[in-house]
Amino acid sequence: MGKLRPGHLVEAGFWLGLCLFLYIYSFEFERDIEIYKYGATAWPRAIILLMALAAIGQLVHHYLRGDEASSKIISAAVDDGAEEAAHEAHHEGVKWYLSTFALLSIPFIYMRLPDWIAGAFGTDQAGLHITKVVVAAILIAIVVYFVRHQRVRVALMLPLFFAALLEDFGFYVAAPFFIVGVMYVFGERRPGHMAAIMALIYGILLLLFVSILFVGLPVGNVRPFYDIGSWVVTVLQ
Repeated sequence: MGKLRPGHLVEAGFWLGLCLFLYIYSFEFERDIEIYKYGATAWPRAIILLMALAAIGQLVHHYLRGDEASSKIISAAVDDGAEEAAHEAHHEGVKWYLSTFALLSIPFIYMRLPDWIAGAFGTDQAGLHITKVVVAAILIAIVVYFVRHQRVRVALMLPLFFAALLEDFGFYVAAPFFIVGVMYVFGERRPGHMAAIMALIYGILLLLFVSILFVGLPVGNVRPFYDIGSWVVTVLQ
């Protein structure tokens, strides 16, 4: 059986058995939904399928390469020189930890600061939205500045900042900038490649979540970003 061990078969059997159980159980709530042509079980069964494919892929990997490849990867991760590199780069001092904390606080600052400003000046809803746009722009500029010097920390913070912006600016507007930002943080600088990859990833996400799985992604509540998100949903559905 190639390089398979009994443990590999037990692990694969457990996950595939769990997938089978969940698939059978999905018939308990299978019903039509008026606003979704694929029914109530489409999304759960899609997850079950991905779990089964992952289990089969892991089994095939062990069949072809055994545990040797995984052991080498783990050994390389443990002994990658990260500790020595951090020491040489002075990533152990109080100043570094404080600056890291400040950078990681940016998403939480955005979640609170606009409301505090609006409350202090007694602004209405429109004023609050303008404040959110201004604060977001300033914080994004700070993040762009940090990218040149602290890419690792920005990479850790960026998903949190993206999540913080979703409620106000919506997935449909924020996602393209997040995708481009991730590529930029990891060293991509070619505009053509960045635009093509962003369009491909963004298109796949829209097709999967909006057109196929009919998942309600945030459209935002700040105009005109809300209008853009609503228009995208209308076009795709």
